[in-house]
Amino acid sequence: MLTSHTKTLLVALCVTIIGGCAHPIAIAPDFNAVQAPAAQVTAKKAAYYISDEDRAREVTTPGGGGDKVRYFPYRDLEAGLYKVLSATFASIAKLNKAPDNEELNRQGIVVVVTPRITTHSSSDSIVTWPPTSFTVELECRISDPTGAELAQARIVGFGNASFDEFKSDFALAGKRASADALNKLANTLATLPALKD
Repeated sequence: MLTSHTKTLLVALCVTIIGGCAHPIAIAPDFNAVQAPAAQVTAKKAAYYISDEDRAREVTTPGGGGDKVRYFPYRDLEAGLYKVLSATFASIAKLNKAPDNEELNRQGIVVVVTPRITTHSSSDSIVTWPPTSFTVELECRISDPTGAELAQARIVGFGNASFDEFKSDFALAGKRASADALNKLANTLATLPALKD
């Protein structure tokens, strides 16, 4: 006969098993896989802004076998984003606080890029936990120092990885999706009329 304490422990164990766990990964792409534009797109000076809240935001999405993965999308993609923007604009600055018109004008910054990142993952495996499929949706709002919108760049990056590939890199699908998103962003920025000199 099971005691009430034992029953409680068994229920808790079942919930843990059914619910799976969230494995930490990093989806920062291989820096060399991020291809900056072949030529500088514009001579404009720009800045990008990621809030402290976004930079510290941890996201949990599905993996395989009933498990999940957790990661920091803004933190993981920031270096690649900087690479793309620094090749697009004459100069790119990182803003540590919300854009301020007076300060931006003082620095000669005429464009502000504010990224928004949404991620999704899944797996076709019921045995292994790393995701086999990953998407990174990247939306960049491009505005002038007053906050007026000049353009928006919206792209989706995709990444897939099979067991033979990810067994030595559990975040491979996510890294591939991040690189794909950033490369598509570079191409999109190069075609935006609002950035032409």
